Amino acid sequence: MKAKTIKKLVVAAVFLLAIVIIPALSQVSKDVTFQVNLVEWYDLSISQNTITFTDIAPDISSTPSTKSIAANEGPVSVRVFAVIVPSASLQLTVTAHSDLSDGSDTIPANAISWTASGAGYQNGSLANANAVTVGSWSGSIFHWHEGTLNFSFLRNYTSQAPGNYSLTATYTLSKV
Repeated sequence: MKAKTIKKLVVAAVFLLAIVIIPALSQVSKDVTFQVNLVEWYDLSISQNTITFTDIAPDISSTPSTKSIAANEGPVSVRVFAVIVPSASLQLTVTAHSDLSDGSDTIPANAISWTASGAGYQNGSLANANAVTVGSWSGSIFHWHEGTLNFSFLRNYTSQAPGNYSLTATYTLSKV
């Protein structure tokens, strides 16, 4: 009877060892490294691609000099979107490529100015061949900034000859 018990114990032990050892021998482990490449994103939306001004008559009740003329389009919506590293700042600038011109007649680019509304947006005026800051923001990874620009033209009746003047300006959104 002892032999049968010992035989049963040996069979049970072999069975238990088989259950534990065989799966351990049939397993293989492998480490996998996961990498994610997150890039910076930028987008800029401006509701108008042409801004126009219509001349107005000088005030005849006093000696004519200058008048501010509002843009025909009214407020221009500006929307800035960016995802950047948190240690960087975001800046929106505008650069006029030239002064206003009609043939050989010119008017300085700074005759066009704007008042701004919206967090981070700034008032300013165009400058020939120089970047002017329109807005700046910092301290975040995610940037979503909406604002409006109200453009005006400073008409000088004593120095600006009648004509159809134009200039092109480029808005640039960048990390600084």
